[in-house]
Amino acid sequence: MHLPLQIVARHAQLYRDCLRLADYISNRGSQASRGSLRAQVRDAFRKHQGETDPVEIEKQKDAAIRGLSNYMFYEAQRMAKEGEEGGEVGEKDG
Repeated sequence: MHLPLQIVARHAQLYRDCLRLADYISNRGSQASRGSLRAQVRDAFRKHQGETDPVEIEKQKDAAIRGLSNYMFYEAQRMAKEGEEGGEVGEKDG
C-alpha cells in the first residue's frame, strides 16, 4: 500500500524540521553532539518508515510534533527567564 503524495510530503517536511531542531540544539551548546542527535531522528523515522496504518502514522506524527512543540516551549520559557534576570531593555530604575 502506498501513501498519498501529500502525506509523504508532510512527513518529509516534519523529518527535515526534526533534523533542523537537532542541529539547533547541538549548536546551542548541548552536551549531545550534532551527529548523535541527527542519528536519533533518523533512527526514529526509519523505524516507522514502512508503516501503512493511518492511525499509527498519525500517532507517530503527533509524537514528533509534540517533541518539537515541547522544545519550542522550553526555549521560550528559558529566553523569558533570561530576560527577567538580565533586565529588560528600556527598563527604568526606581
